[in-house]
Amino acid sequence: MDNLSSVSVVIPVKDENHSSILILLHELETLGAEVLIVDDGSKNPFPSSILHETNLGYGQALMTGISKASRSLIITMDGDGQHRTQDALNLYQVWKMLNVDMVIGARRLTYEKPLRMWGRKFLNLIASFFTGMYLPDLNSGMRIFRKDIAINYFPILCKTFSFTTSITMSFFCDNYRVEWFPIQVADRPFGKSHVKVIKDGMVTLYYIVRIGVALRSRKLRSFLASAIPTRRIRKWLRELL
Repeated sequence: MDNLSSVSVVIPVKDENHSSILILLHELETLGAEVLIVDDGSKNPFPSSILHETNLGYGQALMTGISKASRSLIITMDGDGQHRTQDALNLYQVWKMLNVDMVIGARRLTYEKPLRMWGRKFLNLIASFFTGMYLPDLNSGMRIFRKDIAINYFPILCKTFSFTTSITMSFFCDNYRVEWFPIQVADRPFGKSHVKVIKDGMVTLYYIVRIGVALRSRKLRSFLASAIPTRRIRKWLRELL
């Protein structure tokens, strides 16, 4: 049976139940994974975690953990009790079989509030336009990917909820190999989601368009930069994002 000895698992938490995190931590470490819990400004911080003294955002917590990871493969999971250790192991096995750069855990959601469901479908449609293919789950929090690729995108990735969307768009727009594999998502046993549907949805749309336009237009901008004599405009075209 495979274990996770070549994987670092990054789990961002904020005011989550400590018992649920401890169970997940024990299961993952039993499989050989390096586990990095990043506590993003909780009132009662999780012991032995990487601590943000103030809330810096979901995406920043993930980037902190990824930066400190010592292994070449990263699995991200949520610490709210919705993700299972078995699915982390499943994603790793699929990653090995398919030889891809990222495998995203595709959620089978049994119920969503209508506003959230239609908002998610709209964002998936816009993202699919820029990537040229249908994206079944744009912002799943569980995925496995190569650290060396992901870390290059840190300057353009969202530091809040839309981190997952922005890294998905980055991999696709630069033609990395990405696949999906079904995962189970349980109801949160404690607390409530920190996602604000309208506000976070607008941020997500911004990053979809920003990254889609910028990465898909790099060749054109490079050509224009070489054809325009003004140094300031050339620099702006090359660095535009």
